[in-house]
Formats: sequence, C-alpha cells, structure tokens
Amino acid sequence: MAKFRVCVIAMVWYNKKSKNGLSTLNETEESNRRLSAPAERSLLNIKMKKMKRIAIVAIALLMIISMTGCKKEMELQPLKHPVPNIGYGLPEDVGNISGNIANSGLVAEGDNYIYYVDLYKGGSIVSINKLNGEQKVIVSDTARYLNYYKGTLYYMNYSDKGYIYSVNQIGEEKKLIAEVPAYDINIINDTIYFTHDGDNSYIYCMNLDGKNLKKIVEKSSWGLAVTEDRMYFIDRYDNEKLYSASLDGSDIKKVCDDSARNINVWDGFIYYVNRSDDDKVYRIRPDGTGRELLIEDDCWHLNVYQDYIFYSNYDQDGFVYRTHLDGSGKIALTTEPGKYINIADNRLYYFSEVSGEYKATYRIHPNGTQKETVNYRKDKKKETEETTSITFETFSVG
Repeated sequence: MAKFRVCVIAMVWYNKKSKNGLSTLNETEESNRRLSAPAERSLLNIKMKKMKRIAIVAIALLMIISMTGCKKEMELQPLKHPVPNIGYGLPEDVGNISGNIANSGLVAEGDNYIYYVDLYKGGSIVSINKLNGEQKVIVSDTARYLNYYKGTLYYMNYSDKGYIYSVNQIGEEKKLIAEVPAYDINIINDTIYFTHDGDNSYIYCMNLDGKNLKKIVEKSSWGLAVTEDRMYFIDRYDNEKLYSASLDGSDIKKVCDDSARNINVWDGFIYYVNRSDDDKVYRIRPDGTGRELLIEDDCWHLNVYQDYIFYSNYDQDGFVYRTHLDGSGKIALTTEPGKYINIADNRLYYFSEVSGEYKATYRIHPNGTQKETVNYRKDKKKETEETTSITFETFSVG
C-alpha cells in the first residue's frame, strides 16, 4: 500500500502595501468594510474566486507530488542470474540441509524453484523460478523450517500455532499435516522429525501424512539435525551439551561437553559454534573424537556446505565470511551485516538489516560474486519519519 506525506499548505495573501508584504486578518476585514461600492465588491469577489481556484490547483498539485515522491517498498523483481542445477542439489531423500535448518530453515531448494521466507514482510513463502528468476508469493502464512521433499513443500506455520503444513510446488493443495507445534523440522527417508514446542521440547517423528506420531527422545532439546543413521541435538537442561541418538530415539550418547549451537553435520564431522569458548567454530566426529578449533572469530549463523564454512563474523560487524572446511583461507563475502545464512543451488541467501535504515534479503555466489538484491525495504522507523513529514508551501496571490 502506498504511503503519503501529509502536506500543510500555508496560504499567504500578499498585500504590497502592508508591512513586510503580509496582510493580517484585521487589515483584510478593514479593507472589506471600505469596499462599499458595488463595483468594488464585484471586483473583490472576482479576486476571491481566482484565489480559490489557484489554491485548489495548488493543493491538488502538491498531493500528486507528495504521492509520487514517496518511495514505495521494492516489489518482487525477477533476479538476473539464473541458477541451473550444477551438482549442488540435495539428495531426493532429504528435505533440507542441516545448516539451513540451523538457520531457521528460511530457504529450501525444489525441482524448479527455490523457496524462501520473506522475513521482513510477514514471513510469507516466495518462490524463485530457477530459469528466469521470477519471484512470486505462494503462501501468505508466517513460515519457518522449509523442507522440500518429493514435490511437496513442508513448513512450520506460525500463523496457526506452529503446526506443520504442506503445499505443492506452486503453493496450491494446502494441507494441515499435524496439529502439533513444531520447530527444527527435518525430513529424511519419508519421515518427519521435529522438536515438539508444546511437550518440553521433546523430539518426535511421524509419517509424511502426519500419521504414526510418536515421541522418540525425552530430552528437552533444540538444534535438531538428522542424518541417514543418527540424529544430533542440544540438551537444554544439560548446559546445552551436544548429544546424539539413533533414529528411533535409542542409544543416546553425549558427543562432547561443549555448550553448542548451530549444529551442522557434513562429510563425517559435526560443525558447531562453541558457546563455552566465546562462540568460536569447532568440529568433532560423531563418536566424540577429533575435536578441533577451526575459527577464532565471534561466529553466529553458521552454515557448512560443500567445500566451505559460512558464518556471520561479529568481530567484523556481522559481515558474512567464508573459510575452507579446516578453517583456512578466510575471506569476507559481504560489506554489510548478514544473518540466517541459508544455501540453495550454489547460492548463499542471507538477511540483512540496519536499524533505522533498511531490511533486505540478498543472495550471492559462494565466491563472493553475482550479488543480487532479492528484496529490499526501508526500516519502519525511516518510513515513518519520511511518510509523516510535514511540507510547508507558501503561495502569493495578488
């Protein structure tokens, strides 16, 4: 919806004989009393009508200028760089990568589309056509934890108590899968795993249609990451230490004593941000061996995929950085803060905001090139300042 500035028009009647060129209300009344002759009154009426017409035209003109002068928020525009599949796609039996789920599952890769959550406008789901870059809102719910699995998009619906929903790849055939408040949704091998937001954050699983719902881990958890043979999670009541379990919830083991977050499981290692060591990045093998410090920066929003580690560097104003899997070769990819780093089809998607300035979604190639603005909006504070500004215009008539 377009926003309009409020324009206050100060109409000043100019009288060349009055002091400082301004005629007061009393002077005008006195002048009217002196105009007793019919001809003079007629002349005054003509002048008054003329001034009224000028004022109406001026007001209309200012309203048009005000309406067109206010910058609208950017509409969803087609993106310039198509992203054909080049080997960065997910296996068919996985709904999303653990690094995306660790960053609220705001992006998921489909067969023909990339899906992302428009974080700064209600959390709706937007599709991006891989071939032509066209964008379209396909779900107006407030969504998180996107998973695309075998032609169907699954998500947690904040608009309906955090329940799990699904739609087809173009946003139609919407279905309520389970009336269960959920987060950390992982889909693998035809099974949905998630943390139950209403039952002490225990871990549950169920079929794709919501049937056969069962509790499998009675530990208050978060940060769930599920692989082909095991699941990994953070125990909230054990100083946020890293644990693992079999997919049926048995064989629960502590992996390490570090207080962890942003769990990423990749290529035989668990990568995580170590809160016990000033938010540095570590990795460890699933059996608890090979614990290794990789990155000494203050890191958030960790995402590990293919050959690289991506993270928000809070030692450098939250800019997005990249290293090799062993922590070497550190480079900055952005010159603005980035958070909730998600990856789809060989592109990083990150969300950026500067208080009082803007809120935006960007995407960029892992090598730092081909940066594109996915969407951009001014910060509400800035919009309020601009759209409620009062413009004073002075008109001289006579």
